[in-house]
Amino acid sequence: MFRVFKDLFAGRKRNYYLPPVPENDRNEIVVLIHGLVQRGFWLYSLGEFFRNAGFSVYIYDYQTTLRTISHHAGDFKLFLEKIVRESPPDVKINIVTHSLGGIVTREALGHLAAGNDWTGEMLTPDRIKRIVMLAPPNLGSHAAKRWLKILPISGRLLRPLPELSSDAGAYIHSVPVPDGIEIGVIAGKYDFKVDVSLTQLAKQKDHIILVSGHSLMMFIPSVRRAALRFIETGSFRF
Repeated sequence: MFRVFKDLFAGRKRNYYLPPVPENDRNEIVVLIHGLVQRGFWLYSLGEFFRNAGFSVYIYDYQTTLRTISHHAGDFKLFLEKIVRESPPDVKINIVTHSLGGIVTREALGHLAAGNDWTGEMLTPDRIKRIVMLAPPNLGSHAAKRWLKILPISGRLLRPLPELSSDAGAYIHSVPVPDGIEIGVIAGKYDFKVDVSLTQLAKQKDHIILVSGHSLMMFIPSVRRAALRFIETGSFRF
């Protein structure tokens, strides 16, 4: 743990890999990506949950405040491509995102949006199985819009914040939605950062509202069970 904090304070990224519990090995991967003003270790407990469920788990770490969504997406795409190169062709990859991580994922897989030619791409629907988004600001965030109005300088300190605003001209409204991949969205009933209505996504396979806030959603047992259920079945319902 000391090494983790040492790396953080030194400004270094620290990704994690958790091998599956051997007796439960599903021969599938779950990639976790965190949200704004968080780091990879924030998802470690969720990673252990999926590891114990039989998945190989990769936790992606990035410094959210320093770069734009587009820059983060480019880096995340390279990370996913590395996983594809190092994994057998029959191993499917699932992605579980939190907040900003969902938007970064949409951008990283933007080549799969309807009408795009993804010939030669490594990240294709036959490799990416399902995506679960926790509290994603798919239509922006009213909280981000209010915060920018109250403290305009916050947009310079938190580079993605203006892009996540629910304002009609914000970048979030131009982020593509990948086609051919089943996407499930989990919204928090008591999320005061991203309203439930703003989590909706065009072409989503399923959407559910659970008793949860925003920042600690990944620690809620019902959220974890629902995320696992969607990865297994493509639905949050039994």
